[in-house]
Amino acid sequence: MGTMIVGLFPDHDAIVKLTQALRTNGFEAERLRVISSDTPSDHLIRTGIQFSYSGDSEAEAIGTGGGIITGFGGMGVPGLTEHGPTLGSIRSSSSVEELLGELEIPGAKYDEYDQALDRGKTVAGYNGGSNVDTVKALFQTAGCERVDVF
Repeated sequence: MGTMIVGLFPDHDAIVKLTQALRTNGFEAERLRVISSDTPSDHLIRTGIQFSYSGDSEAEAIGTGGGIITGFGGMGVPGLTEHGPTLGSIRSSSSVEELLGELEIPGAKYDEYDQALDRGKTVAGYNGGSNVDTVKALFQTAGCERVDVF
């Protein structure tokens, strides 16, 4: 049995629930990898997850939590202009097949996941190690519509 848990989620709100559930149960949410065609919300950005776009994206749509001036390090005011963590990485240059492969999804299942992404679903993957059953249950509790282990 593999250790990579991969799930299809209806939206980014479910991913936020998953990050909260992971942290509450002692797991590092920053290890969560997410593929979506939707721009992440500021709240999702602050979770620190690794995010990849499955479609066309606009770099300027991705916020960092800082203002125009303060986001570049100038005119910052401690306690007022500090911002929380950002996404571990945001990628848009890889093919969907490459992104799915990084989640250890077998090539024979690429079409299923690609079609789900086209329908607006979000794919999330987490290497559960020896905690596969626990992490799988957290996926389901957060609203995962389908969960596989590879």
